[in-house]
Amino acid sequence: MKSLLLAMIFVCGLAANIAWSQESDAFVDVGGGDRLHFHILKGRGMPILFEAGGGDDATVWATIAKPVWNITDATIITYDRAGFGKSELNASEHAIDKHGIRHGVEELEEALKRLGYSGRMVLVAHSYGGLYAKLFAARHPDLVKAAVFVDASSACWFTDEWLKNFEKNEQGTKKPNSVNLGNYYQSANLPATVELMRTTPFPSTIPVIDLVSEHPPFSNAEDIARWKECHRQFVDAASNREGITAYESGHYIFKDNPPLVVNAIIKAYVGVAARQQADEIMRRAINYSIQLANDFKRQQVAAAAPR
Repeated sequence: MKSLLLAMIFVCGLAANIAWSQESDAFVDVGGGDRLHFHILKGRGMPILFEAGGGDDATVWATIAKPVWNITDATIITYDRAGFGKSELNASEHAIDKHGIRHGVEELEEALKRLGYSGRMVLVAHSYGGLYAKLFAARHPDLVKAAVFVDASSACWFTDEWLKNFEKNEQGTKKPNSVNLGNYYQSANLPATVELMRTTPFPSTIPVIDLVSEHPPFSNAEDIARWKECHRQFVDAASNREGITAYESGHYIFKDNPPLVVNAIIKAYVGVAARQQADEIMRRAINYSIQLANDFKRQQVAAAAPR
C-alpha cells in the first residue's frame, strides 16, 4: 500500500510538472522599443490566437483559455498589445501613426514569427480586437483558417458623425502620460484605424462564427441598433459566416456565458481540423457539455436552497 501511495504521489507530481511546462510566458522584442508579452499554453495542431478588446490584455481570456485548451489540445496564444498589460511601449516615439493598428499588426506578425507560430491558425477576437484580427486576416487570408468574433467591433459601426464627436469630446481632454500611453494612442489612432478598415474587407474565404451580445455596451438606442445591424450585414455578406445572438449577455460574452464562447470556438476549430483530431475534440467536447449540464443543475439547487 505504501509503495502504491508513493507511486501515485510521483505520478501526480509528474503530471503537474508536465502541465506547468506546457504553460509559459514570453517577452518578444519586436524592434522600435516595443516589447510584447505573450502567454502560451502549448499544444498541437493549429494554434488559436486571441485578440483582446480595447484597453484589455491577455488576462481577460482566463475564464475560457484553459477549457478551450483542454478540449482542443491546441496551442493557445494570448498576448498584450504594446502599452497594455505587461507589454512595453516606446514612450520616446511620439508619432501617433507609429502606434497605430497597422504597426501593431506588423509587431504581432514579427513576434509570432520569432516564437515559431507564423503558420496556419484560428483567430478569436473581442470588441476593438476584432479590428486587429480582421486586418491580420486580410494580410494572411491563406493562413487564417477560421475566426470567432465575440461582440467584435467593425468599421461599419463608426459613422463620420460619431468619429467627429469622439475627437471633439475625447481627444481634446486626453494627454499622454506614462500610465495611459496604450489607451492614449489607441484613441488618437481611432479615426485612422476606421479609415483603414473601411477599405480592408474581411476575406470571404475564411469561415466565421460571429457572436453578438443582446445588450451591446451603449446607452443610445440608435448605437445599439447600428451595432446589431452591422453584425447582420457582416454575416449576410458570405455564406460561410454564422451569426449567433448571445441572449442576456453584455459586451463581455465570455464572462456572461463562457460555455457559449467555448463551444463556438470548438465548432470553428473542428470545422477546419484534420478528421482524426476533430473526432478526438468532439469526444472531449461532449464530456465538457455533460459536466456543464451537471454543474448548472447543482447551481440551480444551491440558488434555491434557503439561507
